[in-house]
Amino acid sequence: MRNTRVAMIVECALAVAMAVVLNFVAIRLPINIAGGSISLTMLPIAIVALRRGPVAGMMAGAVFGAFDLLIEPFIVHWAQVFLDYPVPYLLFGLGVGLFARAYTRLFAHTTQAVAKGSAIILACFILGGILRYASHVLSGVIFFSEYAGGGNVLVYSLLYNVTYLAPSLVATVVLALILVPILERAVPSSRQAAGKQQATSRLIEF
Repeated sequence: MRNTRVAMIVECALAVAMAVVLNFVAIRLPINIAGGSISLTMLPIAIVALRRGPVAGMMAGAVFGAFDLLIEPFIVHWAQVFLDYPVPYLLFGLGVGLFARAYTRLFAHTTQAVAKGSAIILACFILGGILRYASHVLSGVIFFSEYAGGGNVLVYSLLYNVTYLAPSLVATVVLALILVPILERAVPSSRQAAGKQQATSRLIEF
């Protein structure tokens, strides 16, 4: 149990570090004047969330969000700080992590892993992306109404945030479909390894 906890903490720390590095190679669109950029920062958070579950995903997401605030702050209100930085990534890690048990259990049956694993990745990324999107949209409606130019604030916030979140999510999903199965085979998560050990034990007993 202690080794599992240590492994989770180490993977969370690595995920945050990788997300910070990826944040420096983000693409800022000319229309993103109030923050937001196309990046792969969600990828490390998603990987640790899939491997270690929602708690690890939330922890890695919240910590990275805090670093993101330090690296590239855009502050108009103290509450907006939470809605645009730690909370969106925390929610993303939660959304992805909710599928962790199903995904790691699936890898005990390698014949099903490719097709069903890809479906799980797609589903969990969509859920995580929607949760993160909701937090940014709410922040836009409450704190950035002046940027709507007199138009509908909700429509403005929905469109503004989708300009960078949608391409970021698509790029992240594509890379995750390639990298996550490779990583699981190279460095199995503890639950997957435990499942394989149990399966081996049952085979030997048989």
